[in-house]
Amino acid sequence: MKTLRSALLALFSLSGFAAAAELPPLDLFRDKEVVETFASIPVQESGRIKPLENVASYRLLRFRARRSIWLTDSGEMDGKPLVDPATQKLIEKEGSTPEKPKPVKLSAVEWMLMSWFRPDIGRTVPLFKVDNSSAITELGLTAKAKRDQYTYAEIEPARQVMMKKMGEYRVIPSRKQTPEQRMIVQLAANFLDYEMIMGHFDFIREPLGEKPEGLPAGVTLPVRLSKSINTLIAAIRTNNGPPMQLPWFRAFAQGALGAMMSGNAEQQLRIFPPAPGANNVWNGPGEMIFGAINSDKDVPADQLAWLAQYEEVYLALPDAAKFKAASKALLTKIQDAAKARGEGQSIALERHSMRADYFFYSQWIFLVGFIAVALTWVSPGSRFEKAARLSAWLLLGAATALAVTGVVIRCIIMQRPPITTLYETILFIGASCALLGLIAEWITKRGLGLLVTAIGGTACMFLSIQFEASEATDTLQQLQAVLITNFWLSTHVPMINLGYAACMVAALISMIYFIQRLFGVFKTGEGDSRLLTRVAYGFIATGLFLSLVGTVLGGIWANYSWGRFWGWDPKENGALMIVLMCLVILHARLGGYIREIGLHCCNLILGCIVIFSWFGVNQLGVGLHAYGFTDGIWPKIYGYWLSQLLLMGYGVFLSFSERRVKTTKVENVEDVKLAKSPAH
Repeated sequence: MKTLRSALLALFSLSGFAAAAELPPLDLFRDKEVVETFASIPVQESGRIKPLENVASYRLLRFRARRSIWLTDSGEMDGKPLVDPATQKLIEKEGSTPEKPKPVKLSAVEWMLMSWFRPDIGRTVPLFKVDNSSAITELGLTAKAKRDQYTYAEIEPARQVMMKKMGEYRVIPSRKQTPEQRMIVQLAANFLDYEMIMGHFDFIREPLGEKPEGLPAGVTLPVRLSKSINTLIAAIRTNNGPPMQLPWFRAFAQGALGAMMSGNAEQQLRIFPPAPGANNVWNGPGEMIFGAINSDKDVPADQLAWLAQYEEVYLALPDAAKFKAASKALLTKIQDAAKARGEGQSIALERHSMRADYFFYSQWIFLVGFIAVALTWVSPGSRFEKAARLSAWLLLGAATALAVTGVVIRCIIMQRPPITTLYETILFIGASCALLGLIAEWITKRGLGLLVTAIGGTACMFLSIQFEASEATDTLQQLQAVLITNFWLSTHVPMINLGYAACMVAALISMIYFIQRLFGVFKTGEGDSRLLTRVAYGFIATGLFLSLVGTVLGGIWANYSWGRFWGWDPKENGALMIVLMCLVILHARLGGYIREIGLHCCNLILGCIVIFSWFGVNQLGVGLHAYGFTDGIWPKIYGYWLSQLLLMGYGVFLSFSERRVKTTKVENVEDVKLAKSPAH
């Protein structure tokens, strides 16, 4: 089955889907009732039950690096401009000419519906983001700006060249691909996936092509697979030669591929829940067709009923009332079937989480909170300073609450601990840094904790959003059952990441220390200087405890799962380096080998080690703990290390300067004593 599917996918890449025969009005797919119905449909993708809204959101994010899209065509479709009636009234009120309507912003679900039911429009909207214009030139197309967006119609003339180059470049490891090669491979994969999205209903629209020939007896036009699929499959089985010899098979197979909606096996759209007690894999129209081709049995009656229900949705067009009724009936049937299996209970919560977008809004509230903290420096001791401090508390507390709420909701949706991927470590550590900063501020009441919360929270939330956009895949990933209920996943991983957070807070305090020294805010041994040193010291001790306990728990888990406590895995080595560096700092401080400036310099080194253990070891591509290679991470790590090296250089300069001043004072005192002695 996989071999046949791969061959058909290669064939599919050389031809396009047929255009829609019916042209329902675009406004129908922007209707709130229709959008809400389709957004709520539970589907299975990558082994997880999720709302269709999630699938549409991440597909659009992968194609366009945005979760919405604009229709900028100024022409007319079906005699109506590409705007809804309310917008059209606004245009007329403002005196704009009807021939040039304002652009329409589509949500991810609206874009998906437009692509499904109006592929003629889908071909002409700017969808594919290309960050390297040289890749477009290499395909023989005319490039726009260095970074721009291209429509399906603009890329289509270079399809064969693009597919050929994709086949050549995909065999090259990702790390060794040039930027142009990597861009072409990504663009080709996105192009094929969108082609399948536009052809998702071709298995209903034209299941055997425009003019099918050689149809088996009993199959009449118009063909409906829910009624004819078993007859068609029987004809394939009785055919003496390859299926491709049948005139109608190519369109039949292409429709099945479009029904899958992705060339990636893990991202195929599965929309039909199996009966209670059956296996955990849902079915879909494409998988149903291919399963029937490779089976000796007819398609069961219950699956045919699902297929007929799905057909009713498309066949109801262009009648808006019938389309809404058929869509709601499909939604109700899927929800009832999923409920009978005990699945899909978190669909509404996940949709709420997507709409609330906790981490996006917390990022901006953290940033505004940072501005409020900065305002406290304007007039120390005044009423304005007190008002600004109260505002900072409220803003940063709200931002932290949003971040924590977002993490908790993810745990509820997935029914597992909060950390299983690199992306989730960013969210968890960001929320933890913010909480630790607020705790420090509650204890010290000097503004330091608020500053730590503002900087740490803003940085981590911004990093999480950028990371999600670059990966463009569902961040709620399904785990194996053995891990979901594993005690060690609930203790070892959070403990290690809390250790990361505490150590990064200590490093952040040391950055603040040197920046304030650079601007002459205080000198060594003064009140604020001693405060920063004491708080940093406390976080180092906290980080040592958490990292040590987490590392030991990880060793016990490794012994339980892999039969060895320690294997010098890069991630294990990174955790050990953090523990050893914390011990070095604490012992050197207790022994008097380092003082105030020396402790902060060592803290910066600790932060560099944490960044390496957190992100760097994944780029090595070895070890049992690697989360996977991520493009563009090393330059950012090097940039962070360089900034810390510059601060450490400034710290060394301060240390030598203060030592020289102290030596000079001592020499001057000795000279005075010598001058006053009886011998002189």
